[in-house]
Amino acid sequence: MRVRLSSLLLLLMTVVLVSLGVPLAVSLAASQARTVQADRLADLALYASLVPEAGGRDGGARVGTEALGADLRRYHDLYGIEVAVVDAAGAPVVWSGENLRAALRRDEPLTHRAVRAALAGRPSEGPDQLWPWQDAPLAAAQPVVRDGDVVGAVVSLSPTGAARARVLHRWLMLAALETVALVGGALLAGRLAAWLLRPIARLDTAAHRIADGDLGARVPAGSGPPELRRLGRSFNDMASHVQASVEAQRAFVADASHQLRNPLAALLVRLQGLVLAPPEQRAAAAESAAADGRYLADTLDRMLELAKAEHTAAAAGPLDVAAVVDERLGSWHVVAARRSITLRREGDDAAPGWHDPGALAGAVDAVLDNALKYSPERTAVTVDVRRADPPGGTNGVTVVVTDEGPGLGADELSRVGDRFWRARSTSGEPGSGLGMSIATTLLERHGGGLRVESAPDGGLRVSLLVPAADPG
Repeated sequence: MRVRLSSLLLLLMTVVLVSLGVPLAVSLAASQARTVQADRLADLALYASLVPEAGGRDGGARVGTEALGADLRRYHDLYGIEVAVVDAAGAPVVWSGENLRAALRRDEPLTHRAVRAALAGRPSEGPDQLWPWQDAPLAAAQPVVRDGDVVGAVVSLSPTGAARARVLHRWLMLAALETVALVGGALLAGRLAAWLLRPIARLDTAAHRIADGDLGARVPAGSGPPELRRLGRSFNDMASHVQASVEAQRAFVADASHQLRNPLAALLVRLQGLVLAPPEQRAAAAESAAADGRYLADTLDRMLELAKAEHTAAAAGPLDVAAVVDERLGSWHVVAARRSITLRREGDDAAPGWHDPGALAGAVDAVLDNALKYSPERTAVTVDVRRADPPGGTNGVTVVVTDEGPGLGADELSRVGDRFWRARSTSGEPGSGLGMSIATTLLERHGGGLRVESAPDGGLRVSLLVPAADPG
């Protein structure tokens, strides 16, 4: 790709140089033609003014003198330019070279056009350009005017070798300059292509490393145009999310394997015992096996719930946090009454927030399930909904669930939310250790959070933090 891009840039530069060089070369040839023509006409104008001083006119038809002829011959010897004076009929009167005299007598096209223009009272016109490959001489003529009448003309026939050599020399200089520019352009195109493609090469290398299993591969930030730098940052963000997702999946599988190993082994032992147990003990053995099966099924259900919470994203929007909490409390009152636990609601009647209603309801359910499960009978669980300032200084809503259970030690508070972790005081109780992990995952999906601390009078206080109604 680098070769193709460099070739394209070089082709564009070549087109630009040719587009500029060709008109410039034509302009140089035209400029040299105009310069030579102007020089010849200026010299011929001088000789045209000397014609009366050299002699007069014979009936208005012939002009010329021997002195003028001597001047023309000296001019020819010095510059190699043949000059002749013709009368009104175009016949040569004085000349300095036989080639010009013969051309005038034969009325050759080269001199014919120049003489006709001069006898018509105007200087002759030269060629538009002097091309290096043309060796034809340059014919020029000036009229000789006396008393307002054209009585003759002064004609010159000059070689153009020196002028064509100057044109060729300037062309060679122009070609050399364009060649240098082209070589410089090729080097610049190579460096520009490398600069443009370096981020893409790094992106390709990082993508191959990730495909080979190196999830920590990233694109180095730095060089390249802004669009490619943004692409590199987006790729790094994507790679970070992929790495976090894969690592979470690996950790989930490892935790699940560890957590399910013991109940599955216990279930197998129960089933083997059921086969070997005497008839009078089979009912008890079957009940134990069923209990282990229910625990295993409950753990699997909670694991699926956590996996769904981690990988299912719904759009957040404005909602009344208090209304969501009240709706969930209506469902949990039955569970609380069954265990003789008082479920109290305090705080604001309306609390606007910003979250996914389903995710918030799931988090409230997980926290309430945990509070009712581990609270002793004839105690109370208080749910307080208030507009508050969560950590970070952003206004939001805080739902505080306070129970009167055994609580947690200072060394255990930091582990709340870890998968499959359970407190020492609840090791004999049913549960999977995934409830608080699910609540944390559901809240953090849209900028919320979970805070756990010991209640002042004992028990546990769990705060669900929900962003304000307008998170922007």
